[in-house]
Amino acid sequence: MLHELTITVDDAVYQTLKPMVEQQTISSFLSEFMQNHTPKRPIPPIRSLRGTLHKIDTSDIREEADRPL
Repeated sequence: MLHELTITVDDAVYQTLKPMVEQQTISSFLSEFMQNHTPKRPIPPIRSLRGTLHKIDTSDIREEADRPL
């Protein structure tokens, strides 16, 4: 499934990434970056998450359009 993402970067980053976007190689670059630079967090077993839904803070749930950018 493809999603669109908009980011704001400074001029130097923009100039570096622009050719990758034009050549459609940015996706593979970002995938590789994520694999090599994100901490590997273990996924907790379902058993440990059961009964925790009521602990979620829902006091600030709003529509995306209502959130300040």
